[in-house]
Amino acid sequence: MNQHISGQLISGEFHSDTNELVIKQIRNIPVESVWNQKQTEEMYQTLNTIKNSHEDSLIVSVGMLPILLNRQEIEQLHQELQDIITFVRKNQ
Repeated sequence: MNQHISGQLISGEFHSDTNELVIKQIRNIPVESVWNQKQTEEMYQTLNTIKNSHEDSLIVSVGMLPILLNRQEIEQLHQELQDIITFVRKNQ
């Protein structure tokens, strides 16, 4: 079953049969990227480290497209990934 994900910064679908997050859009930029559960959790941990180090920006590479995130976007993406991970763990 596919679960639609729609946050302020990230949108896509979570495929429960494969445990994959299919990212369709980041910051209103259309992308097509598939993250498995491990990759999603690694991105969350990376954002956690950046967030706690008080860095002001981060470049995220989604496929071939680098996207510069400012501090507010880092915190927003961190929260959205936390929500996705929580959802996935509850539905396993």
